[in-house]
Amino acid sequence: MRVLMQNTVSKTAALAGLFSCVLMLTVVFFGITASVHATDEGFIHADEVGTDQEKLKEFVQDAIDAYYVDFLIREHCDFTKISKLDSVQSLIPDLSVTPVAQIKPLINLFPTVGLTRADIDEGCDFTHRFDQVFGREDGDWKSGSIYLFVMDDTGRMLFHGDDETLEGEELVAEDEGGRDVPELLIGGAETSSDGGFVEYCWDDPDLDGDEIVDSNEDPIPGKAPGDSLKISYVVNPFEYLGAVALSSSPGIIFGSGIYPKMDNRLPECNGNGIAGDGGGDMDKMDDMQEPLEEPMDEPEDVVEEAMDEVGDSISGGGCAVAAGSDSTPRNDALNLLLIVSALFLAVSFGNRAVGRRNGIRS
Repeated sequence: MRVLMQNTVSKTAALAGLFSCVLMLTVVFFGITASVHATDEGFIHADEVGTDQEKLKEFVQDAIDAYYVDFLIREHCDFTKISKLDSVQSLIPDLSVTPVAQIKPLINLFPTVGLTRADIDEGCDFTHRFDQVFGREDGDWKSGSIYLFVMDDTGRMLFHGDDETLEGEELVAEDEGGRDVPELLIGGAETSSDGGFVEYCWDDPDLDGDEIVDSNEDPIPGKAPGDSLKISYVVNPFEYLGAVALSSSPGIIFGSGIYPKMDNRLPECNGNGIAGDGGGDMDKMDDMQEPLEEPMDEPEDVVEEAMDEVGDSISGGGCAVAAGSDSTPRNDALNLLLIVSALFLAVSFGNRAVGRRNGIRS
């Protein structure tokens, strides 16, 4: 029994010692090493993303840091209340003034001392909503078509930076290519601890005319709300922070997307707002532009032909445009009227001739 207790004490002391050493090394290392996220000011914000996928990835990861590390751990956690950390309390820095980059490596160490979500709950308040950090107005976390969304791995939307009405609802949406959007997002987040990119058709808040709506201008249940190409980056925040052992079920997914405004990647995401089009109308337009069996006359030839017809008609009816050499205001006005009429008829005949060749009847 004594041997068993000694072994247990030894193991506990070893774990505590390991944690202490790594903790000190971490603090020293990050205290002297520059990092892209070294300070809160290093966060990349929405207006910097543009259509850059790497910046999009950094933006989402910074959002995770901002919520879980900068907001929750630094402002709403008291590690002195966590009993399992009693042996290393003296080594834990003042988190309220410690840069985010120095706190993040400590999270990876929590499982080494056996911390669970229940232990963390002793000292941390997880009741705060995502909108307390991100909001929905244009600013650091939303700019134009760039916004954050948070969902769980059942498809339920927890936070939507552009449409609050979606929150609390299960996302059910098939895009114009027949892709199950929530399935794509969940699968992308499970790709690796680093998350993944997924492509689908969606509504671009900055583009008018790409909305997929019914006859009453309302969203169509079960359909993606638009047909613009969207590339989203999605990731499980606990996987990203290395706190898998602390995560609870269901899993959480952070994400955001960009709209590169190109239709060659996914042709059905053409941004024309026509449900089920899939580029079909463009094919019809191409067909209409195929050469006709009989070549059309040049517009000048059509007008000249019509002018000849009008001229013959006027002369044959005994109406001379200019009779003799007399020139009076009345005759000039009449001549001008006849010329304008002739031009009008010429254009009219020309349009009708073009219409006949295209098979169009008025």
